[in-house]
Amino acid sequence: MTVIEEHKKELQGILHMLYSSVAFSLMAVCVKYAARSLPSLEIVFFRSLLGTLMVAALILSKKTSFWGTLKPILILRGLSGFCALTLYFYAIGRVPLGTAVILNYTSPIFAAVFSACFLKEKPGLFLMGMTFIAFTGVYLLVNTNIVRWDLPVFLGLLSAIFAGIAYVAVRAVRDRENPLTIIFYFTFISMIGSLSFLPFGFRWPNAEAWGWLIGVGIFSLLGQIWLTLSLRQTRTSLVMPFCYVTPFLSFCYGIFLWDEPFSFKSLIGGALIVLAGSLISIYGRSGKNLPASKTSG
Repeated sequence: MTVIEEHKKELQGILHMLYSSVAFSLMAVCVKYAARSLPSLEIVFFRSLLGTLMVAALILSKKTSFWGTLKPILILRGLSGFCALTLYFYAIGRVPLGTAVILNYTSPIFAAVFSACFLKEKPGLFLMGMTFIAFTGVYLLVNTNIVRWDLPVFLGLLSAIFAGIAYVAVRAVRDRENPLTIIFYFTFISMIGSLSFLPFGFRWPNAEAWGWLIGVGIFSLLGQIWLTLSLRQTRTSLVMPFCYVTPFLSFCYGIFLWDEPFSFKSLIGGALIVLAGSLISIYGRSGKNLPASKTSG
């Protein structure tokens, strides 16, 4: 490959990551609007149902395996992804959009920590330093006169912990399983898991809610596809920092669409989280710290 071709692939990878980030931010907007009339688990169900149907169609067209071979790890990926998605959508509906999204985007830090614990990767002083910076950012983000520690904020952070577990599961199988198979486990288990809770508070969506639900499904799938394309086109350390365009856009949407207040302290906290997550992404050798599919998208 010539230098020009390599640079072209790098540019394509960056552009696809930017497209992915925009898609995931628009998904969060759709979730925020849908949450005005629907429970978070119901949004998870319809998002997962649409995702399962679309991924299944892709699997059939490409003649890829639905079930894979490493089923226990794939099931762990699906269950942890389901928990992460449910808690993420719950937080989006109850705290400022930018805060909910940036809390979820602490997941790479948890993924790096879990990799050190379960995959026997040495954390080193760098990772410990970035972890400290990230949680300093979390403290500044939520300890303001606008956002305080309460159940939705805690669950938003918990969504990142489950996403970190899912990341490690993806890391363990991504060289041996097709990305579509990995995503199918996530959407299918999320669909079945959320379906089991629907009888306890199901509300039939009105016409407007249906529109937002379809938007959630479309933008989440586009985000997944563009993310996967980006990570296949060039090195992870180059493109992953661009995924933090999603929380930046989410802060902007919150301010302009819902007049959500913000403070200088919360902006500094969000910037520290972005800094730590980006540096961990860059530090990861050949994408070791992050997977090829977004858990909460």
